[in-house]
Amino acid sequence: MLSEIYNSILPDSAPWVIYVIILIGPFIQEDAAVIIAASLSATGTTQAVPTFIIILIGLFFSDIWKYWIGWAALKNGKVQSFANQEKILNLQENIQSNPLTLLVIARFIPLTRVPALIACGFFKMSYFKFCLIIATTALVYVSVIFAAFHIAGTLIEDSIKWILPLIGVALAALTILYHFWRRRTGT
Repeated sequence: MLSEIYNSILPDSAPWVIYVIILIGPFIQEDAAVIIAASLSATGTTQAVPTFIIILIGLFFSDIWKYWIGWAALKNGKVQSFANQEKILNLQENIQSNPLTLLVIARFIPLTRVPALIACGFFKMSYFKFCLIIATTALVYVSVIFAAFHIAGTLIEDSIKWILPLIGVALAALTILYHFWRRRTGT
């Protein structure tokens, strides 16, 4: 049913549009993009392997540029003097000695990702190490979400498989609303 709707909306000559949307989705809202991509893949609306690879690439690139925000902040004199305080230097040492822990936590705990990625640049973590860990955590995260949706897809009868994208959209909407509510209430 969903693939019929998809085929009626997008002409056969332009199926790449959905993949472009999947690629840029993480730049808008990472968790929602991964959930929606997994649901599209599980229902057969998109091909599983290209969808997996494209969302993984989008997730990786939507994360790695945030490092440079922290790095650029250090170019400001006031920020540089703040960064040289003893407490901040101790925090830098902790982050540099435990980068995997920080980035795994940031990947899987909502609202911690962006500050942690910026902190990696601010605290001068090796960019190569940062990218390697980001790629690894993204791979694990996307694999878990895709596996969950594909397992659910095999357990659900074909006649009601159309519900997977609805679940994906609902989870994505709840994720976005949760983030919005947290920012709004300051909790």
